[in-house]
This record gives sequence, structure tokens and C-alpha cells, in this order.
Amino acid sequence: MMVSSVPSGSAEELLGLWERAVATAPVERGDALLALQREPLPESLGAYNAALLGLRARLFGNAQLLSSRCAACGATIEFAVDCDVLARALAPTGDGREERLETDGYRVEFSLPGVTDVRAASAHADRDEFVRTLLRRCVTRCERDDGEPCDAANMPASVADALSRRMESLEPGAAVSFDLTCPECGAQWNAPMDCADVVWSELQARAERLLLDVDALARAYGWSEPQVLALSATRRAAYLQLIGGG
Repeated sequence: MMVSSVPSGSAEELLGLWERAVATAPVERGDALLALQREPLPESLGAYNAALLGLRARLFGNAQLLSSRCAACGATIEFAVDCDVLARALAPTGDGREERLETDGYRVEFSLPGVTDVRAASAHADRDEFVRTLLRRCVTRCERDDGEPCDAANMPASVADALSRRMESLEPGAAVSFDLTCPECGAQWNAPMDCADVVWSELQARAERLLLDVDALARAYGWSEPQVLALSATRRAAYLQLIGGG
């Protein structure tokens, strides 16, 4: 049996957080995880991702091991990131005000997409419809240089691409990814990171190990769950060794 490596004094907190989050839909799991902070949920995508990584660092430490598979040769690449450093880098550079872009004969006024905007757009499985929905929610005004209005969803591809690049420059933390090179074949790709999924996967693994600890020690000594969780990780490990569960 694996011995839990949960930080001392945090076992009850982790199981409580896991219990709240496991009952939610995957799209809302990040909200359930951040509810632990007892602060209003960030609407900015960059701030939302930063908050999740900050939570991960507080609960489990800064170092997060990630992996990605090379599509060219199938090799698995493992690498580590510092969640605390990454969280600080994800803060949006915009000030929350409406932004303006002039390109290819078009003037566009827009706001940066937030968590609710992306969720609304994600209701559409079709990629094109996702983009159209997001543009309609974020673009407040779109017109040609001659003043002729244009539906945001029908702007030229070059304008939409320029708008996407501008949004990314204003809020680089809206999407987290890493440029990787395969050491086996030299192929290069961009590996995305779902911050909520990373935190949830770690929490679920830790909670499952804690529940195994509780089950083993309750069977051996008749202790209740609160009694087992009150033990430090070191003492739980020692008792598990004594009963042959370590």
C-alpha cells in the first residue's frame, strides 16, 4: 500500500476539498477547488489559472511534474514546472477596460474573454460556432474604416487572427502551454496545460491514498476517520509499516 505524503495537518482539508469537488461537473470543478480560498472567483482567465496554480503550490508544493507524448515517435516527455513562478507570470497585463484594435481597414472594440464567456462558447461542440459565440460576447463594436458596421462573427479571418494575437498579448495566462522538443526524434510541438485538471488530478490521487490509509488503520486499530486524519503523515506512515501496509 502507498503511504500518503500529504503535508502535516492538511489531511482533513484535502479530503473536504476533494469531497466538494468530486460531486461537481468537470467544467465547474475549478470553481469548487477555488472555493477553498474563500474569495470571489476571478473572472479573468489569466487570474483564474493563476489562482489554481497558487492553490496547487499551497497544498502540494511548487514543483509540478507534467508529461506529453510525441506524436511523431510516441516517446513520452516528462518535465517539471514551478507552480508559484508560473502563477505570477500568468497575471493579465490589461487593466480591465475596453480595448481597441485597428487593422486591415477595420476598427474593433473589445473586452478580454472571461471565464463565463468561454463556458458559454464551450456549449457549442463545433469549433467555428465556439469562435463565433466568443467573438459576439467579447466584441462590442466592429466597423470598417468607412463606418460600415460589421457583425463580429463575420469579420475577415485576418482581422480575427490579429484580434486573437492582441488578446493573447494582453492576457497570456488565458491559455497555458509549453513548447517541447522530443529528445528522441527532434519533433517540436506545443503542449497545453489544463490548470484545473492538473490540480484536480493531484487532489484525487492524494485523497485516494488518504482513504486507503484510513481504511487500513481503521481495520487494524478500530480508529475512526477523524482519529486517523489527526495523525501526522509521519506517524500514519509508521503505523502502516507496523501493520505491513507501508
